[in-house]
Amino acid sequence: MRSQRPVALVTPWFGPDTRGGAEDQARDLAHAIHAQGADIEVWTTTGRDSFTERTAEHYPAGLSNWNGLPIRRWPMAAPAMGIPPVVRRLAARSGRRLPDHPAHEINLLGSLPNSDGLYEHLLAHPERRCIFMPYPMGLSYWGSFLAQGRAYHIPCLHDEPYAYYSTYREMLRRAQGTIFNSRPERDLALRLYELDPVKTSVAGEGIDLTRVGDAVRFRQHYGLGVEPILLYVGRADWGKHVPQLLAYFREWKAETGRPLRFVRIGAGELNAPSILAPWVLDLGFVEPQTKYDAYAAANVFCQLSTIESFSIVLMESWLQGRPALVNADCPVTTDFVLRSGGGIPCQGYREWASSLSYLLDRSELSAAMGAAGREFVLRECRWNEVAQRTLAAL
Repeated sequence: MRSQRPVALVTPWFGPDTRGGAEDQARDLAHAIHAQGADIEVWTTTGRDSFTERTAEHYPAGLSNWNGLPIRRWPMAAPAMGIPPVVRRLAARSGRRLPDHPAHEINLLGSLPNSDGLYEHLLAHPERRCIFMPYPMGLSYWGSFLAQGRAYHIPCLHDEPYAYYSTYREMLRRAQGTIFNSRPERDLALRLYELDPVKTSVAGEGIDLTRVGDAVRFRQHYGLGVEPILLYVGRADWGKHVPQLLAYFREWKAETGRPLRFVRIGAGELNAPSILAPWVLDLGFVEPQTKYDAYAAANVFCQLSTIESFSIVLMESWLQGRPALVNADCPVTTDFVLRSGGGIPCQGYREWASSLSYLLDRSELSAAMGAAGREFVLRECRWNEVAQRTLAAL
């Protein structure tokens, strides 16, 4: 399948060791689109990811090639207030009228990733349609401003304060098209920005469907025996509701006294209360195979985040046949759970606690939910089909 015009995927960070959900999606999507035979390049910066120094050069500037995928990199600009001077210059050259937004919104864009060289290249190559991701970035706003008429977005939109800014409302309203990871994400954008539904689509997201976890290996390596495991994979921060999850786990242990180990994999420090130390195993960042082994070993996977546009970790856990507990206040994960039958959405501690005990006590039901989740992933998360839907949206 070949798009009518060449494509550029524009994203702040891109590389084999770049960390983050949107970064993982950009990496896999670019390769999947390239595998479809499309003429695609990645336009990005020399930085590594949001967890490292902003302007540090992790990758060399210029053109490189990764498994046949062309990648062009430019240095990232230092944070600065106001409209970037390069944008003012290029807007004047191309006859674009500069936008008018509250100063704090424009200053936020200046504090986020921008790149003078990338903006120059973007305007010099009008032949390429540009896909910008994710939405709350200087590159996405100013890049799509300069690429009007050929700008598309994969926003990875969350219901968060930034989503209500006038800058992002204007950005998505002027786009040629907006491509979403899930139905609830699209519904949120339609509600917030009153987009033309005809210019929106849901392409979804893929995962690696070949991964197979080894539960026995994981339990033996970490000395976990046969005790049940509650697993969370993701950043250890408030945005993912990790403090809430730890509080739930502590209360459940105090109420029931039942054996259960809480295992966490992901970036950052968990900082669990010392009283939970005997039951908490925080592995931090691990190799991919160890992560899949943990999914296979878990009895229940839990994702309490409410700010999701997809949820890679939920799909990865389902691929290994694990039932999931999700936050009923998250429209995206709740929609996936209800459509798949792969878990239970929980509202507050009481529902969460009773649902956890319910799944631990009913192994056959848990296995059936995990199997339903796996079937959903195999049906919905094939990268070649996601790439085809993305190209069709262009």
